Amino acid sequence: MKSVTFSEIERVRKGPHRPTSLAPAQRRAVLLLSMVLGLPALAFAFHLVDPTAPLGYIVVPVLLGGVLPAIARTLPGRFEVTTRFAACHLVGTLDDAMEQLGYAPVDRGPGTVRYRMRAARWPAWKNADITVTVRDHMLEVTGPVRTLHVLRRQLSC
Repeated sequence: MKSVTFSEIERVRKGPHRPTSLAPAQRRAVLLLSMVLGLPALAFAFHLVDPTAPLGYIVVPVLLGGVLPAIARTLPGRFEVTTRFAACHLVGTLDDAMEQLGYAPVDRGPGTVRYRMRAARWPAWKNADITVTVRDHMLEVTGPVRTLHVLRRQLSC
C-alpha cells in the first residue's frame, strides 16, 4: 500500500486535559517509583487499619490495583489512514482486517462504520467497539489502543 499512510496512535482523552511537562521516559520512571514505594506503603497502611485481617486480603487487592496502569492500553485511542485515492475504497480492506481480528460490522451509516467483537469475553468489551469515520481521502479509526495497534500492524502489511 504505497499510497496509504498511517498516523501515530494517540490516546483520546475524555474530559479536561491537564498538560504534563514530563517526557514519556520520566513518566514511566515516576510511575515505577510510585508503584515500588506506594504499593507497599498502601498495604502497610491497610494492615495498620485492621491488623487482624489476613495478609492475603490486603496484598492481593493492592497488587491488582497496581496492575491497573498496565491495562491502560484498553483506553480509547485513534489513528488516521490517509490515502491518495477515495478512502471509501479502503473499507473493504478494513472489513477483512477486522474480520481476522474477530470483529463484525454492526452499524453502517453514511460516512461511518462501527465494528463490534463477535464473542464478548468480558462485560467491559461492550466499550471495545471500533468506529471508522470515512472522509474524502482519510479514515479516522477510534477504539481501544491495544486493538488499534494490532489493526494498524495488520493494515500496513
